[in-house]
Amino acid sequence: MTSTPRLLIAIGGNALYNKQTGENLSAEAIQAVCKHIVSACHMGYQPVITFGNGPQVGNLLNMAETAATGGQEHVTLDRCVAWTQGEIGYAISQMLQQLFERERIAMPVIAVNTRVEVDPLDPAFAKPTKPVGQFISPEDAQRLYEERGWIVGPDANRGYRRMVPSPRPIKIVEAEAIAALVESGALVLCGGGGGIPVSADGRGVEAVIDKDFTSCLLAKTLGIENLLIATDVSHIYLDFGKPTQRALTHVSLAEGREHYANGEFAAGSMGPKVAAMLDYVASAQQGQAFKAWITQLNLIPEALAGKTGTQFYSG
Repeated sequence: MTSTPRLLIAIGGNALYNKQTGENLSAEAIQAVCKHIVSACHMGYQPVITFGNGPQVGNLLNMAETAATGGQEHVTLDRCVAWTQGEIGYAISQMLQQLFERERIAMPVIAVNTRVEVDPLDPAFAKPTKPVGQFISPEDAQRLYEERGWIVGPDANRGYRRMVPSPRPIKIVEAEAIAALVESGALVLCGGGGGIPVSADGRGVEAVIDKDFTSCLLAKTLGIENLLIATDVSHIYLDFGKPTQRALTHVSLAEGREHYANGEFAAGSMGPKVAAMLDYVASAQQGQAFKAWITQLNLIPEALAGKTGTQFYSG
């Protein structure tokens, strides 16, 4: 049994995507991500890694639909999630193993394809809000709506992307197995892309679960005492993108709930991250000291040392 403090790091799918080349799984990006994970190990943490797959699953779905117009078999969204989850988990575990050997870190690396139960009647199916795939122009958005029935919407003032249903996770099917692997001292990669969505009877569901909600659920289920959501900004902000934009460094549960209720955080980007953090810190029992951060991927050591990032607390 391990006594090392555990740290769940949730990595966004955009961190693995090369915007310049359009490469879904950039070797350079994967290496950079893994170096930040290694830095957490050197700080004395046992990481548990979850990761997003928004760009990758959207691109795969697009290719599958394009192929289907030529008479090929229809590939469902849950299978796209499974495919990208396995591919990304393999790529990260390969790189981590190499870095661990170089850095003399004696920690097994295991990627677990993870199913996550959702409710097929979740209201999210009536209002898709999860952005997937690459950014597209308003003109292409209209064309794809007319040709393929895509639902497209703005993504945090950065452009337009395809939107798919994103139901809330209810239960992590492989939670017991993941817990056993973590207890053995392994670094576990799991919950990729929010998990493969399934119903209570085990059937696949066409959706993409938000990886931040799944990360929160996993951290609560396993009792992981540290949760860090890595994103592309150093802090969360009020009035994001406006001249009055200001960073938040420490956010209480009450303060965070107020800002969230006031609509400060976009539904398709920062909103789920903040909601997940608030849910996580609110779940801490009396005497527990859950710590939670949102920060930039390359600032993980500084955030853990209390020098940057937005930290959430229950008080």
